[in-house]
Amino acid sequence: MNETETPKVILGMDIGGTFIRMGLIDESFNLTGFSFLKTANPDGSGATIDGIIEYIKKYCAENLNGKLPTAVSMGFPSTIDKERKVVLSTPNIPGIQNVPVVEIIEQVLGIPAFINRDVNFLFLYDIQRIQVEEKGVLLGFYIGTGFGNTISIDGKLLLGKNGVAAELGHIPVLGSQLICNCGNLGCIENYASGKYLAEMAAEHFPQTPIEQLFVSHAGHARLDEFIDYLSIPIATEITLLDPECIILGGGIIHMDGFPRDKLEERLHVRVRKPYPANNMNIQYSHQTQENGVVGAGIYGFRRLAMPEYR
Repeated sequence: MNETETPKVILGMDIGGTFIRMGLIDESFNLTGFSFLKTANPDGSGATIDGIIEYIKKYCAENLNGKLPTAVSMGFPSTIDKERKVVLSTPNIPGIQNVPVVEIIEQVLGIPAFINRDVNFLFLYDIQRIQVEEKGVLLGFYIGTGFGNTISIDGKLLLGKNGVAAELGHIPVLGSQLICNCGNLGCIENYASGKYLAEMAAEHFPQTPIEQLFVSHAGHARLDEFIDYLSIPIATEITLLDPECIILGGGIIHMDGFPRDKLEERLHVRVRKPYPANNMNIQYSHQTQENGVVGAGIYGFRRLAMPEYR
């Protein structure tokens, strides 16, 4: 690189309904300038495209002397179109619903913009950190407020016909009449998610802070039942796809006292025998606030190097 040439950096953004996390990632995937912003509006509407653009401008003024990064790469808790240009459905951020985010940001800022599901960025960070070889089928399961899932096949994220593959939290459960936040009937996310855990805790353990549930009530039948609920969608996908590696993460998995051994035991019970049950390679993510931001940078550099990569 010429001494006067500006180093390549990507502005990675992890965008939620309440918070935006952002930072600069270089070509070695080092992170600088990490910022954690509260973005919820008084009406609860969360981020808007105009607001995101203003955050980018303000961030660049403070961290890049007003210059722009090589590209901006953004993760949303949303379904994204197959071309990875439009945020289709994002119930927790109504201001971004059905918005051509890439087109707007590229027109306003004049730099490449990339978008994807936030869970895919967590996954890209984890396979980089764990040094998993990107061959065969790799699966990521991230249990937070909802149930996040990502699938990689020979180094390519599975998109599907419409770009909305790997919505594992929205497979239907036999006999369930609960309406999901997505509008469908009986999604497994109604049971296998932090949202369900919070509801169950409020009913059965009202005096216990939710972050202490697994410490204060280890072995309780209701918590063991919740662990079994988590195992159902995970075991379903493992049985279906026989993966090389399984990555488990998200805020629920990283709660104090979370019984990983019980979850693995329930997975072994529910996954098809003898294989893949007897040969599962289970890894755990390393939970930090920065993961999605670094993953956004990893994705951005891949898009710059391989425009066809989605």
